[in-house]
Amino acid sequence: MENQHSQTKVYLNILEKLKEIIHQKNLLPGDKLPSERELAETLNVGRSSVREALRAMELLGLIETRRGEGTFVGHFHKHRLIELLGWFVLQRDHAEDDVVETRRMLEYASITQLINNKRKIDLSNWIDNEQINRSHFFEKLIVATENDLLNKIWRVLLNFEKTFVTKTETISSEACLQLVKAINDSNAHEALSIYLKSFTEPNSTFEQ
Repeated sequence: MENQHSQTKVYLNILEKLKEIIHQKNLLPGDKLPSERELAETLNVGRSSVREALRAMELLGLIETRRGEGTFVGHFHKHRLIELLGWFVLQRDHAEDDVVETRRMLEYASITQLINNKRKIDLSNWIDNEQINRSHFFEKLIVATENDLLNKIWRVLLNFEKTFVTKTETISSEACLQLVKAINDSNAHEALSIYLKSFTEPNSTFEQ
């Protein structure tokens, strides 16, 4: 058991160092990574350990291997989450409803997190119209949670949702300000009530 724990620790350490290399070299999607041999020498680990870590990153869609060419930083549009959503929608009736519902669940959770972490939202220099873009508003709330994973998943769901919802959804600025006030006042009951009343599709309007 101790040996297995040690191997897991080494494996995770390699993954972390590979991520650092990508950031330090400022590698972008499509850029080539150093070879397995170079990585093994740089990280002072065995090539088999590097190969295992690279395989895991490839399965996650973070990198891609091209036979005879090498390993490259993956493109976002090829990420497995998007592929999963694509097959999910194609293979299930009413799957679009599930995508929308999941996106709403993330937004609901983000409001709770903002209140629990006592985040303050400042919209004083942002809302200047009676109707504002719902997605732009919630993007600000999601970013304010400082939860990068929540942010990424929400964006993927939203972008995928746009493939079958082509109209731009708008919300009254009054509702946005009411929600922000409730969040800033740490009033979870009021904030969540406002969200359910004003920020779900039946209560919003759409622009052609």
